[in-house]
Amino acid sequence: MPPRNIIELEELDDAFYASLQKVMGVVPLRHRQDKKLQRLIAFRLKLDGEGRTIEYLLYKIREINQCAYTGSLYEYLKDDHEKNACLNPISGDPPDEAG
Repeated sequence: MPPRNIIELEELDDAFYASLQKVMGVVPLRHRQDKKLQRLIAFRLKLDGEGRTIEYLLYKIREINQCAYTGSLYEYLKDDHEKNACLNPISGDPPDEAG
């Protein structure tokens, strides 16, 4: 049995799964099938809700695009140090880092 903090995507109720699919719609196509990314986003979605999770993802996606980061979106989101490698950070404050 997996630890309680790992979200089993197959066990999500229909309403939460629909919300997760909506949030995944903002993720670039090449990253959408990454199960680890889906679990990470589902975890944030449970903590922060749909609107804040989408806002956070859009900010991070703009950040990695501006930095020309080509690695895994999952790795970028889970490893805070990756964002420090950005030479041209985007202006403005990031959304609240909840969760």
